[in-house]
Amino acid sequence: MPRSYRLNIYYLYLIKLSKWLMLIMPIVALFYNENGLDDFDIFLLQAIYSVSVAVMEIPSGYMADVVGRKKTLVLGSILGTLGFLTYCVSHNFSGFLVAEVILGIGGSFISGADSAMLFDSLTATRRQHQYLQFEGRITSLGNFAETAAAVCGGLIAALLSYRAVYLSQAMIAALAVPAALLLLEPPRDTNITRPGIHHILSVCKSTILTNKKLSSTIFLSSITGIATLCMAWTSQIYFVANGFTEVTITPLWVTLNLTVAIVAAFASVAMKILGKKLSLLLIILYLPLTYIFLGWLPLIPALICLYFFYAIRGYATPVLKDLINQNCASSTRATVLSIRSLVIRLGFALLGPSIGLVSDGSSLSFALILSGMLLLILAIIAGIRLISCMPEIFHRNS
Repeated sequence: MPRSYRLNIYYLYLIKLSKWLMLIMPIVALFYNENGLDDFDIFLLQAIYSVSVAVMEIPSGYMADVVGRKKTLVLGSILGTLGFLTYCVSHNFSGFLVAEVILGIGGSFISGADSAMLFDSLTATRRQHQYLQFEGRITSLGNFAETAAAVCGGLIAALLSYRAVYLSQAMIAALAVPAALLLLEPPRDTNITRPGIHHILSVCKSTILTNKKLSSTIFLSSITGIATLCMAWTSQIYFVANGFTEVTITPLWVTLNLTVAIVAAFASVAMKILGKKLSLLLIILYLPLTYIFLGWLPLIPALICLYFFYAIRGYATPVLKDLINQNCASSTRATVLSIRSLVIRLGFALLGPSIGLVSDGSSLSFALILSGMLLLILAIIAGIRLISCMPEIFHRNS
């Protein structure tokens, strides 16, 4: 097969790295505070980003099928660069809002299209059976990239400024543009690239209502996704509220991401050690409880609980995605996963600003405990549904 199709894989690595090398994460809450934003504003911005991604989730996937993966990835890469450049010249909530909308739309065009391009490229080189292997490598690489980026971002902030971190982030995002332009569109089945709205609605109905096993798995996976996504931003505000600066936040963020990366790399080993029943119970119970621990416990024990949260996060996503894949048809897998992503984004858009609003009106501790109780109730309901629909998964350890 042509060498260029094999090179697609490396260009996709570069596109993924440009997304995961997030220099801004150790200082994002500090940057927002420096520009006059409060907790509610921070969560509201991220909610707007999530809605921007969610609204375009399925349409962008449709575009990738109709006009091609490469064009969609090029557009997403350009928008991602433009979003961070907008941050560089903005100094208030309105400017940041425009930047988040641009980043959200850009992210939606890359999400899904990159995985489809990877699978198509592997198919063109007759290596489609290695898809999970390559996807796993990308995920592991991404977590380590986040760790390295946290160190660099903290150093840039300490030596220069918070805004310099965003300028550096724009330069990293720009690396995705030439990588996307160098991609070669591989051959693919064009007979199923234009699904109608009735088919999409039918898949949604089956995913959410008809297929009980799938709907219960989607429910739990979505609650878990909301909890982990929200924690990424809640922890930043928690650090700032406890007087941390970029010098102290950076090593915390680095070690938290390393925890995720290491556990994710050995997720199958973790599953064998814990067993499927205990692994799922930790996902259902411990992840929501961590919010309560952060709001209730003193700083040091709360941080220890947070590290356990990130360790469980390391295997939670692959485990739940595996359950989803086992219970949906291959022909609708991308749409089903898009529905999951949509629910997570919308859930975060509701929960995130609520935490910020309660935090501003009362206290961050009360907001954390309240959100933890809500997530715990929803997770227990989801867990009970999962047990009733698939009792067999709690009776095997592999």
